[in-house]
Amino acid sequence: MLIANVSPRTMAKTTNTAWLSHALMESEAAYEIEGYDADHSMQFWDWSVQAPFTFKVHKKATAQFHEEVAPTPGRLSLVDCGHAENHPHITDSVLRVADLVILHMSPTQADWLRVSKPPEATPFKDIIRRSGLFRADGRAPETWVLLNRTVANASSTGHYRGQLEGKGWNVFTTTIPRSETFALSMNFPVIGAKKSAFGALVTEMEKRGLLP
Repeated sequence: MLIANVSPRTMAKTTNTAWLSHALMESEAAYEIEGYDADHSMQFWDWSVQAPFTFKVHKKATAQFHEEVAPTPGRLSLVDCGHAENHPHITDSVLRVADLVILHMSPTQADWLRVSKPPEATPFKDIIRRSGLFRADGRAPETWVLLNRTVANASSTGHYRGQLEGKGWNVFTTTIPRSETFALSMNFPVIGAKKSAFGALVTEMEKRGLLP
């Protein structure tokens, strides 16, 4: 199974991908994980080397992702996809083979506009929809929005959840809070992911039937 983590721009996608990967490994199901870094920044790959991670992260920032990547049977393949605004060809390629797409977004007006009405880019829902033309089943991949960098009791979380759902997006109930632990974790070992919000996210994904 291939899970594509996507966003128009910087929206904590790489950090979330690393923590979600570890939460999946630490879960009761003990999923086997492999990673793909489809972002030219190579931060996901570099983090996996510096920490180091116990699973392999492959460098794959290419518009030929759909032709070159064959996920290992029995493993969950998590992709840190390059920013869609800058590298739409990579996003398009990853979406051609993704089984599940997670769109990472902070509950802010800036991120909402980047997703829904970017001034010089394609709205993200259109990016998802057009991928169906190139997929074997002719349908766009199932997509869920993960709200991150949320603030406890802030009205912004509920407001943008409503905005998203009003436009037909699926939105996870679980949110990822603004946290120094997450923000400062890059290139350090990821510890206790199961006990964090990412553990709750794995549980929600299982209950929704999004994981094997």
